[in-house]
Amino acid sequence: MLTVRPFRNENPPQLLSLWRKSQLRDNRAKLMPLTMGVLQSQVLGIPFFDPRSIWLAFVGDKAVGYIHTCLSPNELRSGFTKERGHICFIAVDPSYDDGVVCSRVLIRAGTQYLRECGVQEIFGGSLRPLPSPPFYTGFYGGGEAVGFFDSDAHIVQGFLDSGYTACANTVRYSLKLSGYTPPVTISTVGWRQNLTLMFNTAPVPINWWESCSLAHFDFIDATAYLNSSGKAVARTRVRVSNPVPEDNGAEFGRMYAESWDAALIDIRVHPDYHQSGIGAYVLGEMLRQLVAQKMVTRIEAHVQEEIKSLNMLLSAMKWEKIDTGKIFHKSYD
Repeated sequence: MLTVRPFRNENPPQLLSLWRKSQLRDNRAKLMPLTMGVLQSQVLGIPFFDPRSIWLAFVGDKAVGYIHTCLSPNELRSGFTKERGHICFIAVDPSYDDGVVCSRVLIRAGTQYLRECGVQEIFGGSLRPLPSPPFYTGFYGGGEAVGFFDSDAHIVQGFLDSGYTACANTVRYSLKLSGYTPPVTISTVGWRQNLTLMFNTAPVPINWWESCSLAHFDFIDATAYLNSSGKAVARTRVRVSNPVPEDNGAEFGRMYAESWDAALIDIRVHPDYHQSGIGAYVLGEMLRQLVAQKMVTRIEAHVQEEIKSLNMLLSAMKWEKIDTGKIFHKSYD
């Protein structure tokens, strides 16, 4: 019989175990290696972590799943708003007989917690231009936890059974960087002559939200400036990571032998220069930088399908579609 209860101080080892088991289900490393140190510093140690926001499902004394929720930041990213909440992540032990039931029980518990906080609108993931949930950024399927994968059919069904609707589709992309050369076009050659590209390996957080949720990550920013005016016209940000799992068995170690170690977090082009080729140039130069480092072997991105321009850009640059997903929504207005 399934029981569910909120997080307790003794639960981190169970969260870590469930994280690892949930990705071994289909023998694909879709999650970053998570160690106890990383869990403590980049999830449980974030200043606004609320123990009540995590719920675990048990069969007897065995944890078989967990869900993590959070409130959404306000428009200034200076605090929270109780208008919206997010379900950031769900993990279910693949050995449990009915993953749909477990997912449904967890979603019910997470939804109830957010409703008790006064939330009127809940997202499973995050719908752009809303900010992505702060937890698991760069760990779950690319740069941001913006949705749930279709390959996790039990979780998708759990949302649908719980009265959530799919409000957007997402695509998971991957690109192997070994030997990769960005495509050269007339527009990219032209922009090379007319832009100055500045790389920053220590970008400063721009608000309280970034300071709290991204402080433990390594980033590279690339900003393009017009030579004629000095105006910034495009920027891209990549998170780079190469963590070493702690005390993992041989099977778990093999899972990460080909694991991605970079994620495309953001790419923006000034509205006056949309469809000008600047985005392709800036992203291409960022990829050249990663290739030159030689440590980075693969980069991923998790993109809303409705953002046509970015999907077209990644496809044109030979990124491979490796999974699809959905962002879910439920309103109590």
